[in-house]
Amino acid sequence: MKKILTACAIAAATLVAAPAFAQGYIGAGLGSSKISGFDNGTIAGGNTSKGTAKIFGGFQFTPNWGMEVQYSDLGRRNLTNAGVAAGSMSTSQFGLSGTGTLPMSSGFSLLGKLGVSANRTTGAASANNTGLLIGVGVAYNFTPALSARLEYEDFGKVGTVAANGSTVRANAYSLNLKYAF
Repeated sequence: MKKILTACAIAAATLVAAPAFAQGYIGAGLGSSKISGFDNGTIAGGNTSKGTAKIFGGFQFTPNWGMEVQYSDLGRRNLTNAGVAAGSMSTSQFGLSGTGTLPMSSGFSLLGKLGVSANRTTGAASANNTGLLIGVGVAYNFTPALSARLEYEDFGKVGTVAANGSTVRANAYSLNLKYAF
């Protein structure tokens, strides 16, 4: 009976302690995105870097583990085929990922994320693809509620070049502000 009571007490303490840390957060950021894979020599303009905007929100279950959703507008690119305008394409992504945080000293943390990215390209190269979302970064906490994050994210496949079947991929660097509540 003592073992059962002890196990129940430990389980109850764990359930009570976990929500004490658990916190939601929201954030936004700006950065630079790159679409790559237009290397066949006939399509130009796709490989250029463009500005990107991102919004995200999540829940930090423990100091080390959480879950995050995000939306990123990866910009609009003008495409040319043999020097002739071939239209434009706009790319965006919606992602869901698990996050890992490794607190360091002096308010810094290392970040990692792994999840899935629903990628959408509209315009001359319209496509919908699902890819692996991988991200790494570093964060600095100004206060317990406000932090800045510098991140690199790879969103996987966003499309295919019709001329040669090569895979078009997207990635982005961003500087974000995050508010925890």
